[in-house]
Amino acid sequence: MNYIVYVEGVENSFYTYSSKGNLYKIGDCVWVTFRRRKKIGIILSYDELANHEFKVSEILGRVEEEVSYSEEIIKLFLWIQKYYLCNFGDVVKISRPKNIKSSYSKRIIFNRSVIPMNIEEKEFIDYISKKQSVTKTTMLKHFGKELLEKFINSQVVLEKNEIKENKYIKNMNNGIEYKYNRKESHLTREQEVVKNMILDGEKRYYLLKGITGSGKTEVYIELVKDALENNGGAIFLVPEISLTPQMIDRFRREFHEIAILHSRMTAKERALEWGAIYSGEKKVVLGVRSAIFAPVKNLKYIIIDEEHEGTYKQDSNPRYNAKYVAIKRAELEGCKIVLGSATPSIESYYYAKTGVFKLLELTKRYGNATEPTMRLVNMKDEKSDFFSESLIEEITVKLRREEQIMLLLNRKGYSTFVQCHSCGHTEMCPHCSISLSYYKKDGIYKCNYCEYTKKFSNKCSSCGEKTLDFSGKGTERVESELNELFNIPILRVDSETTKTRDSHKKIYDDFLNKRYSIMVGTQMISKGFHFPEVTLVGIINSDSILNFPDFRAGEKTFQLVSQAAGRAGRAKKEGEVIVQTFQPDNYVIQKIIANDYVGFYEEEIDNRKILSYPPFSRIINIIISSKKEEGLEEYSTEFYNEIKSDKVEIYGPMTPPIEKISGNYRNQIFIKGSRNEINRIKIKIAEIVLKYKSKDRKNIYRIIVDVDPINLM
Repeated sequence: MNYIVYVEGVENSFYTYSSKGNLYKIGDCVWVTFRRRKKIGIILSYDELANHEFKVSEILGRVEEEVSYSEEIIKLFLWIQKYYLCNFGDVVKISRPKNIKSSYSKRIIFNRSVIPMNIEEKEFIDYISKKQSVTKTTMLKHFGKELLEKFINSQVVLEKNEIKENKYIKNMNNGIEYKYNRKESHLTREQEVVKNMILDGEKRYYLLKGITGSGKTEVYIELVKDALENNGGAIFLVPEISLTPQMIDRFRREFHEIAILHSRMTAKERALEWGAIYSGEKKVVLGVRSAIFAPVKNLKYIIIDEEHEGTYKQDSNPRYNAKYVAIKRAELEGCKIVLGSATPSIESYYYAKTGVFKLLELTKRYGNATEPTMRLVNMKDEKSDFFSESLIEEITVKLRREEQIMLLLNRKGYSTFVQCHSCGHTEMCPHCSISLSYYKKDGIYKCNYCEYTKKFSNKCSSCGEKTLDFSGKGTERVESELNELFNIPILRVDSETTKTRDSHKKIYDDFLNKRYSIMVGTQMISKGFHFPEVTLVGIINSDSILNFPDFRAGEKTFQLVSQAAGRAGRAKKEGEVIVQTFQPDNYVIQKIIANDYVGFYEEEIDNRKILSYPPFSRIINIIISSKKEEGLEEYSTEFYNEIKSDKVEIYGPMTPPIEKISGNYRNQIFIKGSRNEINRIKIKIAEIVLKYKSKDRKNIYRIIVDVDPINLM
């Protein structure tokens, strides 16, 4: 029997190995010899060819201490590699915590004694005969390569691989009784109908469009209960770490044992959780993007909350989108997938309207709560760029009533643009073609792309004058201005205030328990949170994304503002939303105020159809970068000419909106075409990328291929 095997650490192709005795399953980890070295391989498929023109090496044996993969997961990995044009090894790496990987080292074992020829040989034999077994690294350190190889060749010592047993994987049968709190369901009639349509439906893919506060989570929990009652499991994905404290609390009230997977956990914690899932001890997984790879036994449901969020797309290799990986996994494992959002992505809603997904809707808020009233403020008529008179008045009213306020501004820092009034000099990042942001509390300038920092001196770094203008307001400045107006503690939530391990939970608990009356934050406060006492949401600048050079700018604006608005009036008290804008007549802003997602979708989908953007096409963004600006354009043009095709639209090479990031100059090639033509050109791109990488021996240029990109900056 021949097998196709992925050899660990060898990226660009798979290899054929044979087995005359043992039979192996797809997903088994095995020992193989590769270029005279012993390595771990993963069985990917059976090789149907009986004869080969080359000599086929034999598999040495199964790696007993290593975890294995299911056949469905292996097929998923292969699909990701092909679809996203990434390395198979990169997919394997992100699919499980590092600690789960069995660590193995070469050991030197004492075999037989000989008469030493000199003092050095005597020391070697005395040492190994006393120790009996030592790592190869230690022996090389003490005695050097030449002497060690001499005694290995003469079999005085033997070289063996040693694998450490993985302490994170428990040897358990899967016959565990999985308990949860069997509370009586309190679903509304509308929720009950939605739940039953999923439970009894023949469709595999569902889009649940539920307005903010409609109780989508209650439906999700009922689905998880159904999975457990049928000896199955479920994966529940959230887009942000910030959402997990609230969701963890909610799930733990319902289920005794859930596995949590996100990047703020330590490597040991993630490994323990992964091991509990692998052994069948835990069947419910709550996590962010990479939790889609969790080895859940008998998977019944995959639920993706806030499915429209761009954070489901990874912006480093492998550049996969967890949403589409989840859809593929549901297909391979025969489970159901539920995509939920109050503001679905244009693509998802299109697939629902055309019958690919089953569209389900929740149109009423849970617990008789009413939707907030929306008010538009034209900031052209206001004296302040920060707060309209209407917003200040309403904040004052809510504070007197001891109610809570949330204010959204999707920029962090004190100022995102610092310019000298005297000479016109702008403080720029030396590594990126972007202005430095000013962080007043820390007294620094900082680049929000490469994290470069320098001390703030209150002087222009060019002319030395103290005539600096601070524009481009951020959350820190809004916090400062609010403190001057109201003189109360303000809770600021952005990536600067949430760096510590438990910061998200502390922020959630502090605001829920009313230790603060006002929360100011970036997009991370716009979704998922349920604070019953919030009666006012203010959108400081609803135009912050609207003018980006991105065909999704309108969609992202609608989703961000609508989701933030949904935090108001989620309990018995009525909510109000004030949307501040400099573009009151823009159709996106108008549809937000009217709370008209369908109207926005219809206008947006017409524009996409005219311009042939997704879902009417597929796109690929290729970034070619180099530390040296010289030669980059010529290299990019040569690459462009090789992939050029009449079957798709190809633009470039061109300078992207941000020309330089982290010291790398960048060129961009943008490709748009039908699904079939994009799939064809992907094969061509993969071949050419390999060709160019092999030519570029000094690694001067880096080629990044982003399939279905979310960020075009």
